[in-house]
Amino acid sequence: MSALTHDTLTLTQSIAAPPARLFPLLTSPEYRAQWAAPTENTWLDILHADIRPGGQELSRCGPADNPEFEVTTDFHHIEAPALLIFTETIRIEGAPLSSGLCSIEVTPEGAGSRLTITAQLASLIGDEMAEGYTQGWTAALANLARLAEKETA
Repeated sequence: MSALTHDTLTLTQSIAAPPARLFPLLTSPEYRAQWAAPTENTWLDILHADIRPGGQELSRCGPADNPEFEVTTDFHHIEAPALLIFTETIRIEGAPLSSGLCSIEVTPEGAGSRLTITAQLASLIGDEMAEGYTQGWTAALANLARLAEKETA
């Protein structure tokens, strides 16, 4: 029997790029490959990206020596440069670990932006998934903030 848990996570990050400049950093596979892996020891390979309502992204991620996580992302609503809504299922060897409904909101904040990510997770492996989501997204958002500063300098 699965260890089903439900969590809602909300993370925010101030980023020194206006929404119109930040949104492409969020949605372009080339940029995402630069910031989305949370640490130098993790790996993200975007295998397919069709980022539009009804589109899908397929990726693999995880430790650099064993990127075992398969991620399927389905995009449901996009309002550039302010909103992205998608669902995401994470698997290992085809077995689902979690599914989540995620939103990314980008609002102006001074000369930059405030990014708010809300993820509503259904985990089949207990609390471990919410902890991993929080740690991974927190580190990835810090990477995104650094990339945005570099790209807007």
